[in-house]
Amino acid sequence: MNGLERLIASGKGQPTDCVPVAPGIGHYAAIKAGQPMTRVAFDPELMAKVVIQSLQRHGYDSCSPITDYGIGTESMGSRAVIRDWEQTYVDRYAVQSERDVARLRLPDPLRDGRMPVIIGCEQILVEQVGGQVGVNGGSSGPLSFAANLRGPQQILYDLVDRPRLVHQLLEISLEATRSFAAAQVVHGGVKTVNIYEPMATMISNPMVEEFCFFYLEQLIRHVKALGALVLLHICNDTTRLLKRMVEIGADILSLDCQVDLRVAKQIVAGRASISGNVATQDLARLSAQHIYEASCRCIEQAAAGGRYTLSSSCEVPYETPAENIDAMVRAAREYGARFLATAGAQS
Repeated sequence: MNGLERLIASGKGQPTDCVPVAPGIGHYAAIKAGQPMTRVAFDPELMAKVVIQSLQRHGYDSCSPITDYGIGTESMGSRAVIRDWEQTYVDRYAVQSERDVARLRLPDPLRDGRMPVIIGCEQILVEQVGGQVGVNGGSSGPLSFAANLRGPQQILYDLVDRPRLVHQLLEISLEATRSFAAAQVVHGGVKTVNIYEPMATMISNPMVEEFCFFYLEQLIRHVKALGALVLLHICNDTTRLLKRMVEIGADILSLDCQVDLRVAKQIVAGRASISGNVATQDLARLSAQHIYEASCRCIEQAAAGGRYTLSSSCEVPYETPAENIDAMVRAAREYGARFLATAGAQS
């Protein structure tokens, strides 16, 4: 059973030879390959090369291009800071006043900024490894996209003081993310799109409904209408949001380390798959033995009955020792196989 077959079977709740494993590999792949992000971020062939090198080095079950929150927003006036050996971030925002909203123009994902690099990388990944492992696309959710046009701190104030402005930003952010996600499915060839919406846990439930899920559901439905699955990642403790994450259509819930996987499994009740949640801070600083044991605990909490993928709680830090990723994979292959065999015998 290869990685793609394993992911598909697990997602359907069917038997697998072991637990699927898909750590959130991003900038880690470039830095471990000794390639500076100032080159990788603009070269689809080089990006695909470092992604495949990491995949072959560790042997996990899915891969994706190296994305960040500047992709898309930089084409509308925000500025992404890309440095050789660091994670990319946005440091200047396009919308400084309400007047700036009218100046925003939707980017073309096939022509503008680094979006064509991501799509080109996906095409190479699908061609070279798409028959063996999952190849996922990636996009910000509408609220997080808007936050990187306005500024994450400023938009939190705006939710209270300027809600009309936020809705204006969300409308254009929804269109931008729909376009980019669709291009990754149609032109990139991916069958799953990862949607990242970290802002959702920073606000109250009523605000989540009004400013996040209303738009996020439209994005998810759009992606699924194209025949792709959606993995939804929201940072921090999403326990209070899990039921709604399923209801708005997410196929896979990627869970941060604050979430109890046993509780999540009960809430989700087989209506979606779950993924997680070895703590990324532990991956960066603790021993391979600790990571192996943490991975085994995740498997014990969530793998019975399938519809579970062992993963990191968020993007793997670039300073993570390679042996810690190896430990995750080994736990999924060895302990995961024994656990599923025992769980199957007992059912």
